[in-house]
Order: sequence, then structure tokens, then C-alpha cells
Amino acid sequence: MPASSLPALKLFEFANGAITGQTDAADAEHFAADFQGLRHFAEKAGAALELGPLWMAGMREVDYTVLWSCSTDGESGQGAMIESSAPLFELLQNVASDE
Repeated sequence: MPASSLPALKLFEFANGAITGQTDAADAEHFAADFQGLRHFAEKAGAALELGPLWMAGMREVDYTVLWSCSTDGESGQGAMIESSAPLFELLQNVASDE
């Protein structure tokens, strides 16, 4: 996939309640809000289905996708916001084919 057609990718890391990223503080705050909301929802669904500790999740909106994975205690991890509404498999396939 040519670089010009790739969606904008913003990477984040979180540890001990702090989120840092490759972009500005507003992006980190948006990711933090999405992460907390998605994590809360995923924990509720996971508990109802007895799936065990939550360690990853993703969410698609009309104009972006949020993905993250973390340690099972939720204290540290990594995440990304992609300026595209794309399935996880498609995003992984594009990343893998670019290497």
C-alpha cells in the first residue's frame, strides 16, 4: 500500500495512569477517554461472558478506529488511533504487508 494512501496513525503508551503519545496532549486526552470507556464496557461484557482478565479491545467510529492492549492488571500497555474506520484484520494485514 503506498504511503500516501495510508490513514494517519497515532501511537500511545500508558503506565501508572499516565498516557503519552507521538502527538499533542489533546490526542492523548481523547485516547484516554476512549480507552477508559472502552475498557469499562469490555470488562462488563467480559465478566458477563466469564472470559477472564481483559487485555485488549478495539472500537470503530465513522472516522477513526481505536485499538489497545495492556497487561492483565491494566496498569500498562499500548494503543493506537487510526484515522480510518477499518476492521482489525484489515489493519493488521496492511501493517504486515508493508514490512
